[in-house]
Amino acid sequence: MSRSVRWVAAVAVVGLIAACGNSEGGGSGPEPDDGDEPAATGPAGEAERDTFVAIEGVPGVTDAAITYAVVGTRSNNPLGTCILDCFVDGIEAYFAFRNDEGGIYGRQLEVGDVLDDALLQNQVRALEVVSSDAAFGSFNATLLASGWGDLDDAGVPTYTWGIHSAEMAGRESVFGHVGVLCIECTGRSVPLAASMAGATRVASLGYGTTDNSKVCAQTQAASIELYSDEIGAESVYMNDELDYGLPAGIAPEVTAMREAGVDFISTCLDLNAALTLAQELERQGMGDVPMYHPNTYDEAFVAANAELFEGDFVVTLTRPLESEPAGGMVDFNEWITETGGEPGDLSLAGWVSADLAFQGLLAAGPEFDRASVIAASNRFDAFTADGMTFPVDWTQGHLPQTEDGRIGPHECASLLRVVDGTFEMIAPADEPFLCWDNQDRTWAEPTPTSFD
Repeated sequence: MSRSVRWVAAVAVVGLIAACGNSEGGGSGPEPDDGDEPAATGPAGEAERDTFVAIEGVPGVTDAAITYAVVGTRSNNPLGTCILDCFVDGIEAYFAFRNDEGGIYGRQLEVGDVLDDALLQNQVRALEVVSSDAAFGSFNATLLASGWGDLDDAGVPTYTWGIHSAEMAGRESVFGHVGVLCIECTGRSVPLAASMAGATRVASLGYGTTDNSKVCAQTQAASIELYSDEIGAESVYMNDELDYGLPAGIAPEVTAMREAGVDFISTCLDLNAALTLAQELERQGMGDVPMYHPNTYDEAFVAANAELFEGDFVVTLTRPLESEPAGGMVDFNEWITETGGEPGDLSLAGWVSADLAFQGLLAAGPEFDRASVIAASNRFDAFTADGMTFPVDWTQGHLPQTEDGRIGPHECASLLRVVDGTFEMIAPADEPFLCWDNQDRTWAEPTPTSFD
C-alpha cells in the first residue's frame, strides 16, 4: 500500500468506537499516582502557577514565553476540509484564555512555527521541530502521522488530533485529544443508532485499501450481529473492499444493498465518499435510508447537503457544540469567538490538546522541562479538559486496546442526528455523552453523562 493512501486509515475510523473512556471522574487536572511523588492536583498546581523560576537550556522556553510548534495538513488535503488552520484556531483560543489569566510561571503561551506537512511530509516537518530549539513542544493534526515516532524518540511533548491510534500506541510523549481507540472492539453506538432508526437489515461499508477502514467495517458488522437479538436488526451486507475515493462511483454496491433490503448503512468512509454514497442512494430510490457517519461532524458541509443527509447519525469524540455549555465549553465558546476562530471538530480538538499541554506544565511545577511535563501528564488518570471529552486515563492511555483487553470503565459516544441540515442532540443537552459499562458487554440502554 502506498503512503499516499495510508492516511485514510485514521480518517475512516475517527468516530467508529466513539471511544472508550479510561477512568472514573471528570477533572481535567492530574490525580496522584501510586509512586512516592504524587502528581500535583489541580489546586496545588494553581498555587504555584504565578511562580517564576529562571530556566536555561530548555528548548522553546524564555523568561517571557513558552513556545510550541504546530504541524499539520493544509495543502494537498484530499478531503478539502479545514484541518491545520482550524486545529490552530483551537490552540490559539485556549492560549489566549490562559494568557488573559496571566499565563503560567510568569510566561505567556505562544504558537510559534505553523508547518504545513502537505499530506506526505509529516516526518520532514517533525524532524524540523526536533532539530530546532525554537519549540518546547509540538501540536500535530495530520492525515499521515509519519513523524510522531521521531518526536517521541526525541522526547518532545506532542499533542495531537487523536485519530491515529496505531501511531500513538506505546509512545509516552504523544498525547491525542482522546486516548488510543480500539478499532477492533465491538461497540454499542452503531447498534444504538440502527435501533433508533427502526432498522432491521444493516449494511457496513469500508475501504479495501487500508487495514483500519477494512477492520472498521468488519467491526461494525460484528457489533450489529453481537446485539442482533436485542435491537431486532441483522447484518445483511458488508463490503470492506471499496476503492478509496469511490473513483468508479458506488452504483453496483447500492444496487446490491437495495436487493438485500438494507434499511440502515454504517460507514467507515471519509466525508466526500459519504456524499457520493448519499447521492447514489437518492438516485436509486433509497434516499430515505439513514446512514451512520464517523467523519461528517461538519456543519457547513451538512447544511449544504441537507436533504441528502436528512435523518443520518453523526458521532463526534468531543462534547458537541450543540450541547448545553458547561465546564470547558463555556470558555471555548467565549475565546473561539474572541480570537476569531472557527468553532468545529478540529478547533475543539485543538482546545483539548492545548489544555492537556497546560495541565502538564501545571503538574510539572515551575522548574519544568520536557521530561517532567511528559512524566506529569502520564500520571493524569481522569483527564477530560474540564468536561470536553470522556475521561482518559493517561497512566494507561498509550496502551493498545483489544476486544478482550479494554481499558477503563466507560464506552461513550456523542451521537447526533441530522435534522433540516443541522445537528440535533440525541442525549440531553446537559448530559451529551451516551455511556455504557465497558466491562459488561451485554446490551443496555446508555446512560446520559456529563464529565464537567
